[in-house]
Amino acid sequence: MGLTVVGTALLIIDMLNEYLSPDGKIYCEKALEIVPNIINLRSTLKKLGGKVIYVNTSHVGEGDPEIQKWGSHAMRGTWGAEVIEELRPEPDDYIVYKRTYDGFYNTELEITLKSLFIKNVVVVGIHTHVCVLLTSLGAFYRGFRVIALEDCMTTGYQPNHDSRLRFYSSHIGELYKLSDLLEMTDND
Repeated sequence: MGLTVVGTALLIIDMLNEYLSPDGKIYCEKALEIVPNIINLRSTLKKLGGKVIYVNTSHVGEGDPEIQKWGSHAMRGTWGAEVIEELRPEPDDYIVYKRTYDGFYNTELEITLKSLFIKNVVVVGIHTHVCVLLTSLGAFYRGFRVIALEDCMTTGYQPNHDSRLRFYSSHIGELYKLSDLLEMTDND
């Protein structure tokens, strides 16, 4: 099944300094491996008319549920909550801030997608087994076609990544590698 890029949004999830910089509080070195693929994908989809939406953790207080679990990190307005330099949002990109694992829960993601007439979402970023998974599930529940790219998402613990990949293809949507998606993209 092909992919018409118009009506498609790339959701880039949590590619933040807090997770991708050695100075970050929850550093995931493995995430650096997916940065070139996401850069390539972002550039290609934008050239073909797709939209780019960053879905970023941005905590506001110590009472946020994730803070209770993982400690203070990615606090709004701090360096840790900023997208890494290599993937810095461009002026025509969108940013949605989240305070939980799910990019849809109490955020503007759904209304943003609908206002842009989005039908398909391509999900990438970190962490495969939590934020990317739960945001993908939220998109599925809201009727979006969900495409996950196994070489554009990762997590620090490989068994979590591997087990969740099976769940994407069996329960949520479609699972491809970047090269497969680029081949099936309708350039017309």
